[in-house]
Amino acid sequence: MKAATRSFTTGAILPQLVSFAVPTFLAMMLQTLYGTVDVLVIGNFGSTAGVSAVSTGSQILSLATFLISGFTTASTVLIGQYLGAGDDKNVSRVIGGSIPVFGVISAFFAVLMVLIHPMLLTALNIPTEAMAQARIYTLICSCGIPLIVGYNAVCAILRGMGDSKSPLVFVSIACVVNIIGDLLLTGWLGMGAAGVAVATVTAQGVSFAISLLYLLRKGIGVPFHKSDIRFEAKLTRKLFQLGVPMAVQSIMINLSFLFITSIINAMGVTASAAMGVGDKITCFAFLPQSAFSQGVQVFAAQNMGAGKPERALKGMWLSACVTTVWGLVFFGICNLWPAMLPGLFSTDAQVIAMTGQYVSAYSFDTVLTCLIFCMNGLLAGCGCAGFSMTANLLASFGVRIPATWLLSRMADVTLFHIGLAAPAASAVQIVITLLYFRTGRWKKNTISAAVPD
Repeated sequence: MKAATRSFTTGAILPQLVSFAVPTFLAMMLQTLYGTVDVLVIGNFGSTAGVSAVSTGSQILSLATFLISGFTTASTVLIGQYLGAGDDKNVSRVIGGSIPVFGVISAFFAVLMVLIHPMLLTALNIPTEAMAQARIYTLICSCGIPLIVGYNAVCAILRGMGDSKSPLVFVSIACVVNIIGDLLLTGWLGMGAAGVAVATVTAQGVSFAISLLYLLRKGIGVPFHKSDIRFEAKLTRKLFQLGVPMAVQSIMINLSFLFITSIINAMGVTASAAMGVGDKITCFAFLPQSAFSQGVQVFAAQNMGAGKPERALKGMWLSACVTTVWGLVFFGICNLWPAMLPGLFSTDAQVIAMTGQYVSAYSFDTVLTCLIFCMNGLLAGCGCAGFSMTANLLASFGVRIPATWLLSRMADVTLFHIGLAAPAASAVQIVITLLYFRTGRWKKNTISAAVPD
């Protein structure tokens, strides 16, 4: 029995996007819950230093995770474009050619992170009392990078085929494993950050195993043979042509936030813990935008492959309108009741107060990113990752980091002031991207067309 493929090239647009985005949202929410449960457990059974260690360590691991996701997204886009064009042969080629590429990437980054994580932690000015726990947490999680790659690769294939429900099932089971592991290893056995890391890696392994078994049993929806699994020079170039800009964009944006973390870590362990908690809260705030962005990405890829760019553009605007409703709700919660969400993560009154300041300012960004995430999804689906990367880097390194540094130099600065740097950068990015859309170049860059038989 083969997995079903799903076409987004005909029919009502909004119901298709919603039906894809809702399972994606739930899956991403559960994935985010991994890190959130980590902070909740160590915050209640450990110490403020432990919260700082896990928060900073998880940001470092995100460097590898986001970079890897750039390449898995490239395969999703190519699969979607060929599926929209009705080209099953090249769908199989993309899937088969991606497997060895992902294998090499996973091995490389696992080794790299094991070797350089002490230097990264030192560069981030992590407080001395949190350093030992941060190192063990980051080391253990770095060893689990191949599991992250494997899981993301399988889910990339399924999403490219229009299936967002199966990844939700996989991550739901893994989330339960992670919660049980955290409570057992950190809550009961008192292993601190090491227990959190072991639980996280175990959960990732479960996700990968279940997703791989599913794919092997159900198939991919198009004819596929073992002989399809091989390096193909032309296809690999196209994966890198699309994946490298996405990966660079992801890692550089993450690096920009690590620079910001370094600035705030220098303000002391309480500020470090407050930002760590704030980042967990804002991760949840960005989930609807991220889910619809992935939906727009697959929707745009299929419609660009089918030669329907205007349908792809309409899907982007509809998704932006839907997510803006959520952005305004989160903005209201953070500014009317600033201590409510931080109070779920910490019992330290000072940490709660500082986190409230940070998320109140950052909540402006949740409204602006409703448009940004959907625009980036369209650009990725169209094969315009190079421009998307440029716009994101200009916003991050031209606005967000300089603004954070300048604000941190102010007398009596608070995390509210520092949080304002993010919406300032987003506003600049929106202007740049809208100007690009007016040129019409995004309609002419369908990457799958450049991969010959």
